[in-house]
Amino acid sequence: MSLKINSNLNKQPGTDLFTRRVSILTVGLVVITLLSALWPIYRAFLNIEIDVNEGWNAYYADAAMGRMPLYPSHDQLITNNYPPLSFYIVGAFGRLIGDPVLAGRLLSLGAVVVIAFGVGCSIKRLGGDEAAAGIGALFFMATMCRFFTGYVGMNDPHLLAQAVMTVGFVAFLRAMERNRDYATPILLMVVAGFIKHDIVVMPLTAMVWLGMHRPRQMFKSGILASCSIILGFAICFAIFGSDFWSNLMSPRVFLWKQAVGAAGHLQWVAVGLVAWIYVGITRKSDPAIQLCNLLNILGLLMFFVQKAGDGVAYNAQFELVFGLSIALGLAFAQASFLPLARHHSPDALRFILLLAICIRLLASARLEPLKLLADPGFHAEIANRETAMSATITRIKSIHGDVLCASTLACYRAGKPFIIDSFNVRERILTGHLPPDTISKLIASGKLTVVDEDPLLHW
Repeated sequence: MSLKINSNLNKQPGTDLFTRRVSILTVGLVVITLLSALWPIYRAFLNIEIDVNEGWNAYYADAAMGRMPLYPSHDQLITNNYPPLSFYIVGAFGRLIGDPVLAGRLLSLGAVVVIAFGVGCSIKRLGGDEAAAGIGALFFMATMCRFFTGYVGMNDPHLLAQAVMTVGFVAFLRAMERNRDYATPILLMVVAGFIKHDIVVMPLTAMVWLGMHRPRQMFKSGILASCSIILGFAICFAIFGSDFWSNLMSPRVFLWKQAVGAAGHLQWVAVGLVAWIYVGITRKSDPAIQLCNLLNILGLLMFFVQKAGDGVAYNAQFELVFGLSIALGLAFAQASFLPLARHHSPDALRFILLLAICIRLLASARLEPLKLLADPGFHAEIANRETAMSATITRIKSIHGDVLCASTLACYRAGKPFIIDSFNVRERILTGHLPPDTISKLIASGKLTVVDEDPLLHW
């Protein structure tokens, strides 16, 4: 079954008033993307804390290198609920460059580029041309760098895992074309799952699509995936013992009202969402669009399911951003075949789509890229924040005994042991697995010193 659309869809006769305007807006989208990426790249090298997860991940990257158990025992007040591979990758890279935090940040930045490239490759595999692939890739990168700066260039394994999963998904599309060599994409997706275990939309899409069109291949791929996952878990149990499972399954509060409230987060991908809904309905007979519909329906569903989990952040949306970027690229490619093309030229439709993308990207209060280029006061603010981090680290070092820091990165930089995972302790208390006074007793007994939060430490 071919997933490709008509190869002649962009070869429209004659010229169009909007052709040049499309070119101008494409250049504009490139400029917006580059400007948006400037701040996450620059920030990666600053001595500031982007998110509380950075110190958490750094502690466990060191653990993978032998500093402490990677999966703590149940009686400790810290928990590692992530699979192990990211910590070995970041830990090894951190040893190479001398800092696991910077290593994780650089891997995150590189992962965004890989995923964007995967968006373009997917669009081409589904029949789009180079222009459509470029638009989809730029939309993904600009959206991530503009609206999700809390994750882009942050020391966290989610984007790294999604990059590996994306490579597997592109390999799956290639295997679909040939109807062979499914083992490689399946194994890549399994590996991605052992980097971060909540990236499930792409493998689900692959399996459901195979079940719909090639059930024999789905059966074989399902057996391979299951055996690989079982083997991976067996290796983890052999290395880490039962603590691996108890950590991975640590309790978490789920509130469905949080999922409903998360609907507002879709504003950042509104243009892609509208483009997908329109093309998904009007071109639903096209196999490429059918696969794209499956990818985005599952992406939207999993976004809401994951957002029900307490503490789940914007990363629940990243696979949806990936899928909508592909849909937007296909909308750009298939402009000639849309019902609106009966009344407007294809390039007019492409111009409107690009204009909507650019307007949405510019409509944001996040002005860090412009401040970085033109505001001396912003550079003074950066210096103040770095000074505050250095002062906090010095203060923590001077404290005798164990500490509880709002900034895990400051604690990590100060060389203090990781003994309290505030978020996990809170979840264990809320689910009845720990008494409410667990931390207050430690403080009252003098075994734990609380370091007050400096608001300048968090960006």
